Amino acid sequence: MNDGYTRALLRLSVFSLSLSIFSPASAQDLPQPWESISDERLAVPEPGDWVNYRRTYDVAGFSPLVEINRDNVDELRMVWSWAVEDGNRWVPTPIVANGLMYVSEGMGRVTAFNAATGDIVWQHTRRYPQDIGVSQAYNKHRGVSIYGDNIYWGTADSYLVALDARTGEQVWEVQTADYTVDGGHSHPPLIVDGKVLLGRTGGDLGTQGFFLALDADSGEELWRFNTVPVNEGDPAWNTWSRSDSPPLGGTPWNTASYDAELGLVYFGTGQPYPWSALLRGPGDALYTNSILAVDINTGERRWHYQVMPNDSWDRAAFESLLVDVEINGEMRKALIQTSKIGWGVMLDRETGEFLHAFETAYDNLVTGFESNGRPILNPELVPTPADMDSGKVFEVCPFYHGGRDLNTASWDAATGTYYIGMNNSCMDVSFFSQDYDRGTFYTGMSGRAKPAPGYDHVGEFVAFDPVTGEKLWTYQDDKGSAMTASALATAGGVVFGGTAEREFFALNSDTGERLWRARLNGDISGAPISFEVDGKQYIAVGAGGRIAQAFTYRRLSDTELSPGGGVMWVFALADYGKAKTLLSICLRGQLRVWLYGLFGCQC
Repeated sequence: MNDGYTRALLRLSVFSLSLSIFSPASAQDLPQPWESISDERLAVPEPGDWVNYRRTYDVAGFSPLVEINRDNVDELRMVWSWAVEDGNRWVPTPIVANGLMYVSEGMGRVTAFNAATGDIVWQHTRRYPQDIGVSQAYNKHRGVSIYGDNIYWGTADSYLVALDARTGEQVWEVQTADYTVDGGHSHPPLIVDGKVLLGRTGGDLGTQGFFLALDADSGEELWRFNTVPVNEGDPAWNTWSRSDSPPLGGTPWNTASYDAELGLVYFGTGQPYPWSALLRGPGDALYTNSILAVDINTGERRWHYQVMPNDSWDRAAFESLLVDVEINGEMRKALIQTSKIGWGVMLDRETGEFLHAFETAYDNLVTGFESNGRPILNPELVPTPADMDSGKVFEVCPFYHGGRDLNTASWDAATGTYYIGMNNSCMDVSFFSQDYDRGTFYTGMSGRAKPAPGYDHVGEFVAFDPVTGEKLWTYQDDKGSAMTASALATAGGVVFGGTAEREFFALNSDTGERLWRARLNGDISGAPISFEVDGKQYIAVGAGGRIAQAFTYRRLSDTELSPGGGVMWVFALADYGKAKTLLSICLRGQLRVWLYGLFGCQC
């Protein structure tokens, strides 16, 4: 690192006693002239951009770039890599804008790289308090967001921090809660029309969930939605019955999506606290395990759908992928929710109406759905008060990491195909009494992972038609190991994914045929992205995060996890691969190009 990088500044925060260290950049360090990221660019990214967590507000996770395609993806080569300090629950999604890639780490660091070369442009490190380990967000960071000239970073000590995207210098910070009680932030915010929309984590330790909108210029809180009731006047209060502890959990700890036409933000929530309904008492425990649609301007709830009422098995909801599809001859503004249950659910995203469900992974707990979308449970697997401390063991499928976890889907609107990595597993569950002690792992249940009956594998990468529920094709690695990476489909006819067995793969998006793979340093723990710099397409992915499903499912598929830390990898075509690209584009009729002087032909 040269002298420009080693100069560090210590700045005392005006809001806390934590210290920040940053290595600043100068104007000449920037790989491209800087352009502020506008509302319009976030809403409609340029083809080579990856400026949102899943690129677009509908969280489709799809790239329109075509330089890397079925005909040349086997020519992918590593361009650069960078090792991070995180090696436990690191689930990174980098973002790329103006030739810079931004990567966050759970230990409290954000790094800006020259996205094409891997050169460090700046680093900013936050010095967390000594007791930061009480925050469930610590050491689990997943990414940052960009807007205007700022990077927005939710921290484990429960601050929203704005950094100058060009230099890494802190612009401001605001405290959102007390991290010792209410957890912190591990997921990047969604930024819409000058509003920073931010969830939080900590539901496993008794955080009282809420979702925030803050002003992007100042950090001022604009509205707050409580995902569990805080007083008896709340309409959700009567869905909780225990009197010796308040409603807790339901943290909105993952990806939000947004429909500009409807003015609605959609986010999912986690499980109630405690996990076991035998400790909570009867009741659906709203709004845990739910999809919530709230007004972008007021934070008022428009509708909700609960994936798992009265949960005892940690069946959290995840992101809602927004799609416009034809169902029964009618175009519907819909959303697709795949969560920890082994089912995908389609809802009308304007009203919350249940449209239908389709099976995604082995599930013996949910046997179907009522007409209003409420799941129908196998009564033999629902515990009763007599089962508490009885030693009775229930075989429940899937395990509490779910049919899927944070590994998100990708949607190709042109073909109507939904791609995602699923895992098949079960658990032996027993229920026990436990004294209430907020801030501890208060579950009232234990579950040990085991194989799903009839399966010789755990992981499947699947292409679904979500309207019919049909599995179009499936892919497994050689060991049948767990699927750990998010999916990335591209207009080049390729879809990327990754496994706990260190395999980063590229498949033909129509057939599932494997076209390329690389063995990286560890489990493919992040979400792959694609971006373009100076006309060249790149693929980036994080690996070695030792994430939950990789760690738990390793013994079910004889998978060895690397003991090292995480690494960010960046790939591109070799030069001769680019020549193949031009030929393949001609042959596939996607573009009329003239290649005089290079090949002496007209295509």
